Amino acid sequence: IDRLSLRTGSIAQPVRIYGSNFSTTLAATDIDFGRGVTVTRVTSATPALVTVEVNVANDATVGARDLFVSGALYKGALVVYDKIDSIKVAPNWNMARVGGAVFPKMLAQFDAVAFHNGADGKPDTADDLLLGPVEATWSLEEYTATFEDDDIRFVGEIDPTRGLFTPALDGPNPQRSGNRNNIGDVWVVAVHTPAGGGTPMRARAHLVVTVPLYMRWDFSTVGGR
Repeated sequence: IDRLSLRTGSIAQPVRIYGSNFSTTLAATDIDFGRGVTVTRVTSATPALVTVEVNVANDATVGARDLFVSGALYKGALVVYDKIDSIKVAPNWNMARVGGAVFPKMLAQFDAVAFHNGADGKPDTADDLLLGPVEATWSLEEYTATFEDDDIRFVGEIDPTRGLFTPALDGPNPQRSGNRNNIGDVWVVAVHTPAGGGTPMRARAHLVVTVPLYMRWDFSTVGGR
């Protein structure tokens, strides 16, 4: 399916179910996410994709849900949750390469991923529930590795709404001390504000911006050797 979670109390949530050999005459009663999640209608149905709308009751049980479509089972299809307890930045570290003059740039994509603490109410334990990506505001912070570190001024920029980092130009930079390349380390910071308000949640990941890939090795077999 096209989503990892549904929130309690949500109404008319669209869910796309991908598969094969679906009946094109599926009814809402043929699709079941378990108690507290009601499929109100099938908006479209093809042999490979069924789109439905669902309502989630306020008292729906929090946790993983199995999906049944005409008796066929998809175990652990999604999670029902009542609140977001924390977010993390994925991946927790990434690499980008400067470029654009002689060599191509290598960009880096980040996502803010939400979690529920699960039944034990504690973060980072085995029963935590992965809720999927959420919207966030993105920024960079200095990853201090040396005295008067200034990498954040030169390494590049991150899209404040998309989490896509674009590195700076390759080659020596005369505006930087020592005529250095635009490489370095920074923190990528995501801030998510829960729906309806609440305390913003913050997470960060390490980004290494390094030199271009000067040489790429291609291995191939020619003539069976």
